[in-house]
Amino acid sequence: MGTTDANGVDLSGVTGRLIQTVDLVKGPAPQAIATDTVNGHVFVLQVESSATAPQGNLYLNRVNRRTGTVTGSMQLKGFGHGLSMGAEPVGADTYLWTEVGPLQLSADGAAFGKAVTRFRFVDGGVLDGALIPQNQKFTPPGSTSSTGPSLDPVNNQLCVMYHKDGKRHFTRYDPAAAAAGSWVPVGTTFVMPAGEDVTPDVPTPYPLQKTLVSQGYTALGDVLYAYQWAPYDKKNFPEIPDSFPGIAFITSYSWTTGERIDRQVVTNADGLTRREPEGIAAEVDPATGETRLLFGFSNTVPGTTGSRDVTIGWYPTRPAVDGIRVLSDWEDLALEAEVTPGAERPRGRLIALAGTTYLQLRGTVTCSPGLTADSRIGTLPHRLRATHLTRQNVPRNNNTGRCVCRIETDVTGALRVYGATSDNAITWIDFDGVSVAWR
Repeated sequence: MGTTDANGVDLSGVTGRLIQTVDLVKGPAPQAIATDTVNGHVFVLQVESSATAPQGNLYLNRVNRRTGTVTGSMQLKGFGHGLSMGAEPVGADTYLWTEVGPLQLSADGAAFGKAVTRFRFVDGGVLDGALIPQNQKFTPPGSTSSTGPSLDPVNNQLCVMYHKDGKRHFTRYDPAAAAAGSWVPVGTTFVMPAGEDVTPDVPTPYPLQKTLVSQGYTALGDVLYAYQWAPYDKKNFPEIPDSFPGIAFITSYSWTTGERIDRQVVTNADGLTRREPEGIAAEVDPATGETRLLFGFSNTVPGTTGSRDVTIGWYPTRPAVDGIRVLSDWEDLALEAEVTPGAERPRGRLIALAGTTYLQLRGTVTCSPGLTADSRIGTLPHRLRATHLTRQNVPRNNNTGRCVCRIETDVTGALRVYGATSDNAITWIDFDGVSVAWR
């Protein structure tokens, strides 16, 4: 069992989905995530491949949060590794807070930015960190290594992580003042306690590396959340399959006391073929006003060996009502050309009950002139897509006593029907009884 913190987040609790398996503009894995809910965007940073470009170059993806479509990108030269990021809406524009050079190379050759900057997103733009004026960069006093910013949208605070005296420090600032060049700390600085990077003893199919790898952080009120990864120890156990990268953790800390609140294994998106944790952020859901803790995973794009996509899940903060949490309210399904809505249009939602999340469907569809083979009949919105095969039997038109067919959906969100034959066409399907375990 986990602990519900001051924000209402239970790291052992149920989770929802924002976007799933979205292909990015370049092949490498995503690094950091942030959202502009005012303008409907998700932003994803990824490192440009060092095989084709100098270390420290990033690509910034802009994704439509409803459709999962990449709507724009920027190239950021000499910025670093993309440890964390904040997105700030200003009217119809979005300004991003990221790390930036001067760069520092790690032992394995990766480049990390030692300063923080803010810039406006411009689709197709190329921004050279070396050309950004010094008065638009900030290096935390005493910082000796990499840094990275994040935004708290609830309390309107900018948090900056940096390394000092061999420890990770986190200091908060007023974002408007910081944007104007005034970097005055707000409140106290949080210093990560010693020993927090030791891999916990958890059930695992393969041996884990002994030290956790930081995959991002975000601050929300009095709670600091650290996203961490325990990779499988392929160096000492080369027989471990490449498709099993490791185990993800989120750890929460009290900013006031400095003590750990909770640490849990992240179980969301369990069906991804290469499930590597990437990026964490906070947002306020524009539809419900609920504060949500977001976290990302990368996955190998099907049909490729190294290209990665991004999936983003989230933890709710509102309490359950009568034991039920609505993780995604009723949303229309996108239907194929030969499939039309019936008397009640087909819709789906996600709910959580007693720790289990269910995909529920309602409505009917008609198929003209009739399905005579296994067929794709529609697509689920990103928020409803499971990462493993999900299926249920449903009513269909009765033909010689055959009145049931099977529907299935998978990581792509494709909704397929099985059971039609050339001598027994499916002309309508009823979804009203669908309530199947989603995870």
